[in-house]
Amino acid sequence: QAAKLFRAAAEAETVHALNHLKALKGIASTRENLQAAVNGETHEFKHMYPDMIEMAKTEGNKEAGQTFHWANEVEKIHAGLYQAMLANLEKAGEVYAYYVCPLCGYTAEKEAPETCPVCGTKGKAFKKVE
Repeated sequence: QAAKLFRAAAEAETVHALNHLKALKGIASTRENLQAAVNGETHEFKHMYPDMIEMAKTEGNKEAGQTFHWANEVEKIHAGLYQAMLANLEKAGEVYAYYVCPLCGYTAEKEAPETCPVCGTKGKAFKKVE
């Protein structure tokens, strides 16, 4: 029951965040939103996560270092996905699902890989997002 409560609260927090973004005029055109996403993801994998990885190494926290490494690798993928969508925004394209690794967050288009290239999780465990 506690897990359901945490998932419900996470859903509610998403509602809060979207409401705050709307009030702050933080939701713009699709093109502007995609560019902001590219910029944000790029900042994360070039600056934020490398600093966090180094801090985890300094502190000897291998578990944190591993999760930061995974996140850093996945943010590179996200930036590429956003950039590709931005580049093809004017073209009518196919509609497809995305697949997300439940361990590291790796995101794939159209189908899950046999194994996650970031953490090695089996593709059959990926969550389909339509």
